[in-house]
Amino acid sequence: MPLLTRIRERMTTIFAIFAGVFVVYIVLDWGMDITGRKNSNRSAESQMIGTVNGKGISYREFSDAVQQNIENQRAQTGTEPEETQVDLIRDQVWSSLVTQYLYNGEIERLDLSVSNQELIDAVRGGNPPAFLRSQFTDSTGTFNRAAYDAAINDPRNKPIMVRLEAAIREQQLQQKLKSVVETGVTVTEGELRQKFRDENIYFSAAYLDLEPNRLVPDSMVTITDDDLRAYYDEHIRTYRREATRKVRYVRFMVGPSAGDTAYVQKEMEDILRRAKEGADFDDLATASSSIPATDVFYVRGELDPGKESAVFDAQVGDIIGPLLERDGMHLIKVQEFRDGKNPAVHAQHVLVRVEGTDSAAALAKARDILKRARAGEDIGDLAVQFSDEPGASTRRGDLGWFGRGRMVKPFEDAVFSAKAGQILGPVKTQFGYHVIKVLGRDSREVKIRDIRLPIETSPKTESDIYQKSQDFAYFARENGFDKEAGLNNLTITESPAFERDGTIPGLGSHQAINRFAFESEPGDVSESISLTSGYAVFTVSEVKDAGLRPFEEVKPSIETVVKREKKIAALSSMAAEALKTLKPGDSLTTIAPRFGDAKVQYVRDVTISSATGRIARDPVFAGAVDALAAGQISKPITGPRSVYVIHLLSKTAFDTASYQARRPAMLSALLLQKRNQIFADWTELLRESAEIVDNRDLFYR
Repeated sequence: MPLLTRIRERMTTIFAIFAGVFVVYIVLDWGMDITGRKNSNRSAESQMIGTVNGKGISYREFSDAVQQNIENQRAQTGTEPEETQVDLIRDQVWSSLVTQYLYNGEIERLDLSVSNQELIDAVRGGNPPAFLRSQFTDSTGTFNRAAYDAAINDPRNKPIMVRLEAAIREQQLQQKLKSVVETGVTVTEGELRQKFRDENIYFSAAYLDLEPNRLVPDSMVTITDDDLRAYYDEHIRTYRREATRKVRYVRFMVGPSAGDTAYVQKEMEDILRRAKEGADFDDLATASSSIPATDVFYVRGELDPGKESAVFDAQVGDIIGPLLERDGMHLIKVQEFRDGKNPAVHAQHVLVRVEGTDSAAALAKARDILKRARAGEDIGDLAVQFSDEPGASTRRGDLGWFGRGRMVKPFEDAVFSAKAGQILGPVKTQFGYHVIKVLGRDSREVKIRDIRLPIETSPKTESDIYQKSQDFAYFARENGFDKEAGLNNLTITESPAFERDGTIPGLGSHQAINRFAFESEPGDVSESISLTSGYAVFTVSEVKDAGLRPFEEVKPSIETVVKREKKIAALSSMAAEALKTLKPGDSLTTIAPRFGDAKVQYVRDVTISSATGRIARDPVFAGAVDALAAGQISKPITGPRSVYVIHLLSKTAFDTASYQARRPAMLSALLLQKRNQIFADWTELLRESAEIVDNRDLFYR
């Protein structure tokens, strides 16, 4: 293949990857029309699906971006995304669009721009964009500059380059915006030295981790209302709350109707008729079945129970069905039987569990059940009456067909050594004593041709369910929500409190529900609102406006915090008194018995960064290690949930030469980390202060 042809194909791949990964391109090329190639006269599709600070996002740009992402996922996975995945894609595209509109607003406000020369330098300079460079870099990391230059200069690649250059321009604009936001971000010498210490200074320590709730009884602390009120006043900002709402709702689940099932049944009966009239079954399956043909031979226990019983009782050439199974309607032709090497067994049992250590009583009960079964009583009736197995009352102890390796060994050994019809027991396993009847043995294998037609919800059924939910909403406004739910035998569910634009527990992030809840009054009833699994109708059940949570409301939680703080203070005093009793050369094991069953714990040859467990998550422990010299025992150190006493056994010295050698790399890493965090925090503040209107629920039922 000529080199330029390969390059041109690779450029197409680059663009596909870029479109999938770099959402900004999708936003720009389909959304903001920066190239001026879009027709400004649009139809009804130009209705605004939302606005960001007054600037509209059209339905067209949003839906095109969503479709592009769907196509990217389809190309990557080879499958059609499910509806839940499409909903997730819509959310991701919406979030990206909103973020990009916010960035563009700031770019415009700051009058940032990218010149043509800057764009040329980016594409043709010594350091091309990483996503382009990577396509011309081999497995050894060598960049093929000649191939890259040939590709970007090839006039046949101009359409691709036009799109890529537009995206690179916007990428550079965003980078300039990021640089403005990050101006002034620095890393101090103290931060660098701390990072080095955390990662490079090794220590060993013995320590007591004293838990106040375990070591200090409630009787040792006294809490007054003045204490609680003082804490409330000191932490008043903590108790400010956003406006919240609660909703009550009823669901209308979408699923196939009896009519949908009957339609598939009729289709399957027509296929059966044609098969009986002489049509080739394989041809019918190829034309109709939703599952491909297979040459697999099945043993007992590998097919659904309904299929299995019918198939293994049939003869070669028999056509079975239509059978209604959980995955749809089936029509099956038996193609071949053969003898297999591994038998399968069908068994039914009664389980008697051993309560505590009374094995003798359980064994006596199992022996009595065995006697009754051998005397002729139905083992299924005995399972319903006596079995301790979950579900025995409905399954009657029937375990179905199974091969070796499916049951615990004592059970398996017993049934596979028995004959069909034999009653065994008691067989002891880890679960108890079993009385077992072997219902059958079969080593045959079968090959079938299976035509499956899935039973799906038809558009009419979904429309009927939607209309039913709309009718409920209408009559609920007339007659009352609870009364109408009762008349229709619908279960009412109430949500926990949720904030504006927040996630609704049990329902997720849903703009339409959120908007209804915050724009309605208590008792108002919504229209039918689409959910992932159907529809729902809502009523507002609680309205709480933004403000300060009353002292009485938060008093119980404050009491818990104040109690813990007082216990920590008391425990710290106890530890300080214990430390006074230590003599030179004593270790923490000397005072450990004063704290009940507290044990001295050890860490050896770790850094703060490599430590595990609670101490790794507690900054006060790290601070104490920094402050101690080898051989020292700390004063009591109070963390948020514990009191520590640390005996530092050893600690390596601060290696100045190593620090200076690693300093540039650490500076670069910390600076990048801080800049990224600053930009992320700034973006979040930008979103919080923006006026964002999300009308997606008006376009997607």
